[in-house]
Amino acid sequence: MRQRKSKRRAWIDLILIGSIIALTTIIVITISITGQFKFQKPTVSATTKYPEIPSLIDETDSKFPEIRIVSESSMNSLIPYSIDYPKTPFDLVNEQITKYIKDSKRDYITSLNEKNHVNKVKTIGDLDISTEIHLFNNQFYSIVLKKRLSLNRVSYKETYKTIVFNKETGELIDSSTLLNKDIGHLGLLAEFIQAELKEYYGKEIIDEKLVQTTVPNWNNFNRFAITSESVIFYFNQGELAEEHAGPATINIPIYYLNPILASAFQSEVKSNVTIVTPKTDRKKVALTFDDGPHPQVTMQILNTLEKYGAKATFFMLGKQVENHKDIVHEVLNRGHEIGNHTYNHPVLTKQSTSQVSWQVDYTSQVIYDVIGEYPTLFRPPYGATNSYVESLIDVPVILWTIDTYDWKYRDSNKLLPIIKANLHDGAIILMHDIHQSTADGLESVLAYLQQEGYECVTVSEILNIH
Repeated sequence: MRQRKSKRRAWIDLILIGSIIALTTIIVITISITGQFKFQKPTVSATTKYPEIPSLIDETDSKFPEIRIVSESSMNSLIPYSIDYPKTPFDLVNEQITKYIKDSKRDYITSLNEKNHVNKVKTIGDLDISTEIHLFNNQFYSIVLKKRLSLNRVSYKETYKTIVFNKETGELIDSSTLLNKDIGHLGLLAEFIQAELKEYYGKEIIDEKLVQTTVPNWNNFNRFAITSESVIFYFNQGELAEEHAGPATINIPIYYLNPILASAFQSEVKSNVTIVTPKTDRKKVALTFDDGPHPQVTMQILNTLEKYGAKATFFMLGKQVENHKDIVHEVLNRGHEIGNHTYNHPVLTKQSTSQVSWQVDYTSQVIYDVIGEYPTLFRPPYGATNSYVESLIDVPVILWTIDTYDWKYRDSNKLLPIIKANLHDGAIILMHDIHQSTADGLESVLAYLQQEGYECVTVSEILNIH
């Protein structure tokens, strides 16, 4: 009996030992596969969320009774920052400010964390945000937040955030409100600022960035402040030139901008020299579009022209006018010129006297019936004309000085090279608003013309000049 118990105990011990060995083997294999022990110290990855940095926060008065200044400084010597920002009576304004501050801190801490993770060396950065406050006409506050950021305390990048708001209501003021929501005013401003930036940066300007940054788009001009005497536009470091060239500020006297500003932002100071003062040395071209209007292509062209503050002349076919009256109205309402291009595009030199007269006169009447104005220009289809045909027409007959051959190539990429090769002051450029390729290629043409200092005007304006 004693022997049997002894054998049973031995078997139990053997089973226990075997179980321990098996369990240990499983654990070792699992660790080998995962490469981690539960008690290993976790590694910090570049995506690890950085902890909130302890900071000292103070609040003081500003020289403006409605605005307090909040000062915040880091208590972590490895991640230093110093931030001043305003606190206003308006929640919407404060939300924009605090979001900008939080985003700036987060981006700074995350970037520094990633840099240290990659380099395996502790690098000390620097973040400084300062505040400027301007009050215009005791009615509009402008907040300018200037940020200087460095991830190595050697090279710094300067950027700006601006917020303009009504002192009494807290209403936010953007460039559209500043310029009375007039796209033509925006075009004048964009052109002026582009010229100023070229002079500011000189050879260091990057043309592609300049064109992109000064396209007449409301969002491109929302970084501004209104002082007692001027409107200041801010451009971030690296936005227009290489980083070493620094940021740019364009300071424009309010009296100079008076004609394009909404009345609430105009200066009482008057001047004979303003942004709308004619410049006699200005280069001009006339963009012309034949054979429309087209319901899709013409609208795309109109939107692109508006984006660049450009005007054009549309030589329309009578049958297209009858079919797309709403587009004809849109062309006129956007400030463009409408010309006569016959009713159905015949070769006039092969028509009888009565046929020529009908093509011209009937189309003029069709256009009048739609817009209440007779066209004052005529373009013969294919440019086919002679002295006899012209003797039957009582308005100027307009041809062109640059044929883009868009009707032949139907290639958006060929439009700009042809215009570049033949461009001259006073050019009348032939295109067609019935080809999608023309609409697609127009933006690059307008960007280039703007970059080269050309103004896009109507044919009538070109005729008055040349």
